[in-house]
Amino acid sequence: MPEGVRMDEKRLLEVRDLKVHFFTDDGVVKAVDGVSFHVDKGETLAVVGESGSGKSVTALSIMRLIPTPPGRIVGGEILFRGKDGEVRDLARLSEAEMRRIRGNDIAMIFQEPMTSLNPVYTVGDQIAEAIMLHQGKSRKEAMELAAHMLDLVGIPEPKKRLANYPHQMSGGMRQRVMIAMALSCNPSLLIADEPTTALDVTIQAQILELMKKLQEEIGMSILFITHNLGVVAEMADRVVVMYAGRAVEEADVVPLFKDPLHPYTRGLLHSVPRLDLAAEHKERLEAIPGNVPNPLYLPSGCAFHPRCKHYVEGLCDREVPPLEGTGDGRQVRCVRWREIREVRA
Repeated sequence: MPEGVRMDEKRLLEVRDLKVHFFTDDGVVKAVDGVSFHVDKGETLAVVGESGSGKSVTALSIMRLIPTPPGRIVGGEILFRGKDGEVRDLARLSEAEMRRIRGNDIAMIFQEPMTSLNPVYTVGDQIAEAIMLHQGKSRKEAMELAAHMLDLVGIPEPKKRLANYPHQMSGGMRQRVMIAMALSCNPSLLIADEPTTALDVTIQAQILELMKKLQEEIGMSILFITHNLGVVAEMADRVVVMYAGRAVEEADVVPLFKDPLHPYTRGLLHSVPRLDLAAEHKERLEAIPGNVPNPLYLPSGCAFHPRCKHYVEGLCDREVPPLEGTGDGRQVRCVRWREIREVRA
């Protein structure tokens, strides 16, 4: 670590002013533009936002899996406390050093298991490979541990399933295999990038319950990337809301759901159907107008202002508002959040 860089003892991961740009023929895409957040030991942090907000790029940056070229981490720090207690800046490690951390200290569950699992290798071989690489076990020991992991994630007849190829399993079982693979080396941090998106709601509930159970047993932290606010309410301790490559609000999960401060957060929450209100015809389902802006041509000032009903010309479109502390442990990126809150009250 560079001299003078420190991290709070209770923190496992701290991302500071991360900037990830993609250099394309059409111009520079600022996919992540100055994002900061932290994950404490044993907690679950959810990162939410629409497609194109920079959630997955942030997760891939932590793992150093950004395709280069065209992508590059151009600024910021990704501080991580390894199993040995040392704090390292992942943004500045060599590829060889990152390979020792990936899968061992930090593991990732990807969005679509069929594109993440290798179709020409059995699931047993794929889980055992990580175990042999990071834990130095023999093939026999690794296969025994792989069977134990499949049993842990609720796959019946785990020893027989070791010989299966991914296409021989259902979507829910493939996602369980991905979780088994990710947890096989007892990582300190699990990054879950929309792990239940392709699954039906019954399997989704089972996967979420499984992750919570395993988190309690292993004591790991989870960085949960999602656009599903129902999942956030179920899983998260704290929430970071992202829009157009920037964090626009950060809060504990209960205050954020009860009293969203940023108009974008409020729009996300109001666009979720609620059965209690629908049954009583009390509230019409809202939709946020417009679309996420093209990252090559972001609006001036607050990137959300073209879609915001609280927009004030000459104020919201003048400069990018800072991420401001509210005094109660929350942060919000909006110049009018106090006025909006008072009006709602």
